[in-house]
Amino acid sequence: MQGLAEVTSKLTSHLIDSPQSDSMEQQLQTAGQPRISVVIASVSGPSYLGPCLESLEKQTLRGQAEVIVADRYGEGVTELVRRQYPWVKLLSCERRTIPELQAIAMKSAGGEIIAITEDHCVAEPHWCERILAAHQIHHGAIGGAVENARVDSVLDWAEFLCEYHAFTSPVPAGEVKGIPGNNCSYRREFLVYFADLLEDGLWEAFLHQRLVENGVKFYCDPSIIVFHNMSFSFGKFLSQRYHYSRSYAAMRVRGTSLLRRLAYAGFCPLLPVLVLGRIGARAWRRRRLRRKLQQTLPLLIIFSIAWAWGEFWGYLLGAGDSLRKVG
Repeated sequence: MQGLAEVTSKLTSHLIDSPQSDSMEQQLQTAGQPRISVVIASVSGPSYLGPCLESLEKQTLRGQAEVIVADRYGEGVTELVRRQYPWVKLLSCERRTIPELQAIAMKSAGGEIIAITEDHCVAEPHWCERILAAHQIHHGAIGGAVENARVDSVLDWAEFLCEYHAFTSPVPAGEVKGIPGNNCSYRREFLVYFADLLEDGLWEAFLHQRLVENGVKFYCDPSIIVFHNMSFSFGKFLSQRYHYSRSYAAMRVRGTSLLRRLAYAGFCPLLPVLVLGRIGARAWRRRRLRRKLQQTLPLLIIFSIAWAWGEFWGYLLGAGDSLRKVG
């Protein structure tokens, strides 16, 4: 694997030599812009986006940051932003998927560093400042911790553990294998170099895979924290698990042979055990979560089966309209 300094130099040099980089550079604005751009895909409505934007308004580094919201929700969000947060750059994008919204927002970003969070997340007050500080030390992709803001419901805890069991405190400091999609940031040159991944929308999993293949490392700073502030009904979350996993599976095998898709589908009956095992092992290592793990186990079993069922149909039949149903 190439050294990190060599990879960074390679990526930067390709900004000049690569035709796709030139195109992306035009879309990602030029220098002289804010130091950090915060990208948000808005799908959940003003009741969730409002607290998110309020937390960004209170950032210690607000004067050096821009916030870009790509919204598919519509009128309620438009009214909220115009009335309370006129400093936010709002992009109206009807009938777009979350990956498409993120890509659209990134193409409007002008910061040296581009950070991603979700519309139902609340950032701690030093979030932007600590992201920039981490990028002064490390030349890779940076992530942090995700905490649960919905602590009173067993269902909310089950949903949180399904998605963020690997990223809740305590998280290690320094080099890590992965970072959370709702609390991640990248150097601008990485996104310019991998511009082809934005053409069909940004999937963090596939961007991260490409970064790893090119020798870019991931780092975690435990002080970079967002709070997950979403609450689903049981049926809604079950649907979300199915549709997201089906979309992920379809993207994973896109362009591959039927034999390969069948091989992946054949493995799916084992997935609930694998998924549940990962959740359980990581939560158990965090002693403060052991009681929550025990309380949520029946729900986690059901959600793990829904995930496997979604992957199964994604490998066999593709995404269908599942990605448009993720929100």
